[in-house]
Amino acid sequence: MSHPAPALPMKGALALKVFIFFAFAYILSYAFRSVNAVIAPELMADLKISNAQLGLLSAAYFIGFSAMQIPLGIALDKFGVRRVESVLLLMALAGTLVFAFSESLFGLTIGRLLIGIGVSACLMAAFTAYRRWFALEQQGQLASGMLVFGTVGALMTTVPVQLSLPYIGWRGIFIVMALLVLIGFIAIRFGLPKFDDHPHVNNAPLSDDHQSIGLKDIFLNPFFLRMLPIGVINHGGFLALQTLWIGPWMMDVLGYSSIESAQILFLFNGVMLLGYAFNTWFIPRANRQGYQTLNYIKYLLGFGLVAQLIAITWQIQLSWILWIVLAITATGHILGQSTVITAFPSRNAGLASTSYNLLIFVGAFIFQWSIGWGIDLMSAQGFGKPDAFRQVFLVFLALQAMSFIWFLYYPKPLKHHLAAQ
Repeated sequence: MSHPAPALPMKGALALKVFIFFAFAYILSYAFRSVNAVIAPELMADLKISNAQLGLLSAAYFIGFSAMQIPLGIALDKFGVRRVESVLLLMALAGTLVFAFSESLFGLTIGRLLIGIGVSACLMAAFTAYRRWFALEQQGQLASGMLVFGTVGALMTTVPVQLSLPYIGWRGIFIVMALLVLIGFIAIRFGLPKFDDHPHVNNAPLSDDHQSIGLKDIFLNPFFLRMLPIGVINHGGFLALQTLWIGPWMMDVLGYSSIESAQILFLFNGVMLLGYAFNTWFIPRANRQGYQTLNYIKYLLGFGLVAQLIAITWQIQLSWILWIVLAITATGHILGQSTVITAFPSRNAGLASTSYNLLIFVGAFIFQWSIGWGIDLMSAQGFGKPDAFRQVFLVFLALQAMSFIWFLYYPKPLKHHLAAQ
């Protein structure tokens, strides 16, 4: 049965419902991404795992997530966002239950891998739908709005999870999360409009040859190449910090307790939420005044590098404040991601969004694991834990600075052209 498409760009109650359902699913994705930073001490104690093993376990999410991105983009363009995301959420549900009931590091890793695969569409399906159903000038605002809700997911995994651990344990936490995933599946499967089940509503279905050509064109696009290093290193690396390594930094470098660390993480993510909310208000107004989003991104990321340098080298407990500054400046990453997507036509929205997202999560996996590996290596060389953290974080900062220079001085003007619908 065919389902007539509503007038596009989408507005009113239908637009709000679509946004809320996508946002709820993304809350879950972000919660899964972040939860290991808080339950890490319990996991390490229960399973007697090292920092490197913890990093690999947490990074399994990013492995599954990253492996899905190109197939996901093709599927979104061929089969529509409702069907693709709802099927994947069932896989996330299975992975959550596997994680909750596993008794070994291997089982936990498999569960985490399935979760990463299952939530891989939560943001990209939304971006694909927004690119097809909403006006181009709304993309940055919608992206920031999604991250407001995503940060709610991160907040859910800080103080609330820490306070719940003594009562239900980390396994109980994952059982609760499984119930939330089931709710998300119902919302996406039965709440989204069905007219996108066949994306030829807006564009003729793409052949396999067209898909292949589209992928090549995406990766060789000059604007895509300009944004590539900050996507992999700065954005991906920030996710590694936010979802795993900032918590251990607060405890092992600054000497805070696990409760105090969770409170700082709660504040960190709360400030990010406010930053995303500010961007949803600021970006449309700034654009109307002729101020380019890319210039705003440039200043945010630049200030973020300075904040990290001071936070790493300032050896007092109050330096946690600088990580809060980083939370504010990191809101520029999602603006960069949404800008990349608008450089491509809507018929390739799924593939364009997932291609860039793949690079981000490859970076997140690399830095989640390599930071832990580097800390263990430095510790084995005789460095104390605080100094090991600082040395590794300084190397990571140097890589970020190089990618930022590429972004600034890539041989193209600091602008891009919006693609045709």
